[in-house]
Order: sequence, then structure tokens, then C-alpha cells
Amino acid sequence: MTPDTQAVPDPTHSPADATETAAWYWFAYESGLALRRAKEIVGQHVIGAGQRLADILHEAPAVWELALGLSKAEVGLLEERREGLHQADGRVSAWQAEGIGLVRMDQPGYPATLRVHLRPEHRPLLLSYRGDLDLLELPGILPLAGEKIDEEATTWTVATMLDIAAEGALPLAVARPGLYAALVRELLAREAPLALVVAQGLAVYRPPAALKAAVDAGRALLLSPFQPVWAPPQARANPMLPHAATFAQALAHALILVSPPYPSGLTPEQPCFLRPGLPKTVGCQTYYEDPAQVFMQLIEVPAAAAAANAPDIAFEEPQPRHTIEAESPLDPDDLIERLSQLGHVPEAMKERLRRRQP
Repeated sequence: MTPDTQAVPDPTHSPADATETAAWYWFAYESGLALRRAKEIVGQHVIGAGQRLADILHEAPAVWELALGLSKAEVGLLEERREGLHQADGRVSAWQAEGIGLVRMDQPGYPATLRVHLRPEHRPLLLSYRGDLDLLELPGILPLAGEKIDEEATTWTVATMLDIAAEGALPLAVARPGLYAALVRELLAREAPLALVVAQGLAVYRPPAALKAAVDAGRALLLSPFQPVWAPPQARANPMLPHAATFAQALAHALILVSPPYPSGLTPEQPCFLRPGLPKTVGCQTYYEDPAQVFMQLIEVPAAAAAANAPDIAFEEPQPRHTIEAESPLDPDDLIERLSQLGHVPEAMKERLRRRQP
């Protein structure tokens, strides 16, 4: 992609925010601290204390110990690598010029689903992306299947996701062979919206021509929770694929289970639907019917979780689904208004919702 054709992503909108993002990048990946420790410090002493990391790091090292809760050894480690902080500004700016953006955990563009489905220590500090980040305003739906999936299940999944996309949802996929590759090819051919999780850094990922064209046109979004320059080993399987799959599951508003084995980590806040004919499982008892059913559940499940004062549930721990009984059916226009808060609601979906109401 060239700067002449690629719209530069900018969730920050100001040089000060760009400097803060560069400081986060350096702190997470180049400061010498373990990533888990960097997350802990940022959560407690930057986000929790309402401070700016860039401002603190530009102070004398003597200030860091108190402001960031660092040990003397950690202060010494950061001081040794401080020169890289200035280089990080240029690196992040260069990625911006190439069309690669970074969004921090404390920014509005950071996906809200990650805050619901992941504990703080499991959330990525930074996400890199290429494309229109506003696509995440649409409710994201992720199909999940085992390693082996037959042609019938693949055909059903592709048709179902195209139907869901036409009704105003965002199909999610992981960049890997098999079901997701077939789904992505068809979505691109139909010019449908798509968010694709990439199991490597976006600065080293080269999308195929059709995917690149969709990104340039604003129909596709590439996302990665990994360091932008991280590349998978060439001689063996990508060790980050399982982590990318877990991230995609947490990113989704709802899941569609296509074939066993079923995933762990099904939570009350994340509606789950089964391909018709599959055995039910704990946390997923509903068979998929149509897109309207998915949108309806996206309204009802958050309300149930709020009524139960649901805590921040660990993503790894399966939980029983909570339900509530509505005292009276919602007016169709009220439903449509609630759905609009999730994203754009096409006219066809509005008509289907009105027809479903008694």
C-alpha cells in the first residue's frame, strides 16, 4: 500500500495521543519489562491513576519509581533502554503512513467486547489494525469449527454468514486455511464487510490482492493483538494461531458453533448459537434460526447480565447462561432503537422485526 492510496488510520486525532501511543508501544515491547508486568503497571499507575505514560517517561528516572510503582532494578532497566523511546515515535509514525494504526486499551476505539469477555490481565494493551476501525461498531459474529469440517457444514456456514452480513452484522474470521479461508473468499467476492484477525504483526503481513482492495475500499478490517513486527517461524506451525483464535472469540458479540469440539470460555454476555443438528452443550443451548434471532439475543443477554450484576468473568471459565423473562413484549420500534445502538440496522431487518412482533 502506498501513502497515495491508503487512508491513514487515526483513532488518536492529536500529536499528543500519538506520542502516548508510542510510549505504550515502547513500554510494552521494547522496555525490557515482561508484557504481563507492563500491563499491570499501565493498568494500575497509568489508566487507574489518570496519568499519561509519555509524560512520566519524559521525567527524570528518579520520578519513575514512585509514579509507576517500579522497583529500582526496573528503573535501571528502563533507563538503559530509554533511547529507544524516542525511536518509537518515528516507528509508530511510519506505520501510520503505511496505513497501520495502533489503538490503546484506554481509547474509545478499543473494542468494548474485549472489556466484557476478557479479564484485564488478558486484554492486549495495544491492537494494530489496517482498514476502517469503525466497522467494529457493527455487531461481530464469529463461526467456530473444529479442525475437520465437511463440505455441507462449510456451505451452511458461508451462506449463514452472508445472510447475517446482509442484515447489518460484521462477519469475523481468523486468517488461516480451512473454513475461514473459504468464508473470506466468498465475503470478498460478494463485497460484504469483514473483520479478519491476523496471527502475526501487521507490519510484516502482506494481504492478498483481493483482501487489500477490500481494505482500501473500507469493507475489510485487519486486526492483530501482536507486536506489529512479529513474524511467525517459517519452519513450523505458527505458535500464535491459538492465541489469535482466542482473541477472535473474545472480540465477537456472538458465536455460531459449526462443528465440535466446542470452545471453552462460553460466557453469559456472549450469545451462542448451534448449527441445526448439533448436540447442545453447557453455555450453548440455542439453535440458529435467522439473523433477527441473533440481533434479538444481543439485546436480551446484556440485559440479563446486568440484572444479575454479573462480575468480570474469566474468559477460560465456562458459565451457565443467565436468562430473564420479559414482562411484556417490546414494541418493534423500541427493539429497532436498541439495535441501532449496536450499529446500523438495514431496512430489511427492521421489516423482519416488525413482522415477528405479536
